[in-house]
Amino acid sequence: MKKIIHTIIQNGWSSLLLLTIFFAFTTTSCKNNEGDGNGTPVIKYIRLTDPALADSTFTDVNPGTMIAVIGENLSGVMEVYINGQEISFNSTYSTPTSLIISVPYDEDFKLSGPNPELPAELRIVTNHGTAVFPLHVLSPGPSITRIAATYPLQPGDSITLIGANFYEIQHLYYTTDSVNVTQEITDYQINSDFEELTFAVGDQMTQDGWIILDCYTDDASIEFKPNGPKPIITNISSIMPVVGSEVTITGQNFIEVSNININGEFEVPGEDVTVSESFDELTFIMPQAPTHSGHITITSIGGTTEMEEIFYPIENVIIDYDGIGSFSWGTDPPFVADGINPPYVSTGNCIGAKGTIDSSNLFWWKQFINTAKWPSTDVIPSYTQISELELQFECYLELPMDGPVIQISMGHPNGNDTGGNPYFTLENYVPINSFTEESETGKWMQCCIPLTSLIQETTWGEFLNNKISDELNFYINYSSLTQPTDIEIYVDNIRIMQTKQEEN
Repeated sequence: MKKIIHTIIQNGWSSLLLLTIFFAFTTTSCKNNEGDGNGTPVIKYIRLTDPALADSTFTDVNPGTMIAVIGENLSGVMEVYINGQEISFNSTYSTPTSLIISVPYDEDFKLSGPNPELPAELRIVTNHGTAVFPLHVLSPGPSITRIAATYPLQPGDSITLIGANFYEIQHLYYTTDSVNVTQEITDYQINSDFEELTFAVGDQMTQDGWIILDCYTDDASIEFKPNGPKPIITNISSIMPVVGSEVTITGQNFIEVSNININGEFEVPGEDVTVSESFDELTFIMPQAPTHSGHITITSIGGTTEMEEIFYPIENVIIDYDGIGSFSWGTDPPFVADGINPPYVSTGNCIGAKGTIDSSNLFWWKQFINTAKWPSTDVIPSYTQISELELQFECYLELPMDGPVIQISMGHPNGNDTGGNPYFTLENYVPINSFTEESETGKWMQCCIPLTSLIQETTWGEFLNNKISDELNFYINYSSLTQPTDIEIYVDNIRIMQTKQEEN
């Protein structure tokens, strides 16, 4: 990747600091004060404002960089232009041999990358003339997210690179070793948004390799497979979806999906899978529940990929209303969805609550009091940090929870201990789809709550030792009730899981 000089302007710098910088380089510049300040203005070079980097001259600069312009006869500055656009400057930081300016860093400032008609230059207008100097304000570097094509590919077939910032292209080529150029690509078209680049497959592009896009600012690459790229899985809507509900998987290269294998037990055929036009999302209906935990695999034109995350982690389930854990008591017993009324589908039994909260029951409406079967230390090691765990469950909201909230207690009953101190309880919870990060209605969704919101212990072993009960309870109330409110909610497959670690 290209090496560039990069100094971002820091907001909130004091005038004193700027003056210190100004006088530091002014003193140095004036030692060789060429010109009386009234002759033809000349820009000799541009450098950073740090005196220690005085030798770091350049003509490429990132937006937001503070620079020192060194030259002759620069007094009486009236206007300053970058890329043909007038920018603000402080005349206080101007001498006959120098000027401190900041390259704009806002969306209104046009870059020459997406606007090649702009002059890549710095222009200083004084009361006695104008000085011009080459200055290239760098555009964001390119990125390639996928290849759009019809596979398998043959020489002459059209392909399109999909990405962003396809500005100021220097070279485009195919390579079999990601280092040496196998075939240069010179005939290509770029759309008006600089997000799509289309060309014909070259006669030497017959084996797996790489396509390299070298732009002025940076470069980008993507693997090229003429027979089709291997699918990539990045996320799933739920790791334990309710049978009969829709499952969504996101990723890349879901091209001609032939099947989805569920934990090695059964398959969803390709004809039952819906794939987006961009081949980065697919959906299917969960046909049945596997009998053991495992992994999902997707087979497409480019091969087979296994999802890293465990699918249907039965060992981590603490309550499923079908034999793991148990329902202790509440307003409504567990039931099986009838296909006619919400939630329409269920994996065996689920629990639910339906009705109206009014002034007579706003603090104590319906609840699910459960006895949990906690995962053993063979499943979750005792040393596992609570900060690395979360409570997961499937939830169905028929109506929005605009006002009603949920309280959840874990490892103890709701209320106070013998000393009158309240137990650690999550309050004011509204179910949120962990996949979309929104509270949704009319569908089953996976909800995730950090375990640090529910218990005070540091490790899983400490919780198992310190808990005073095996209860995991949901209480629904509306403490700020203003008018009677209908609510309908269903819950299933409650589990303790390792928090998914986001990749940097």
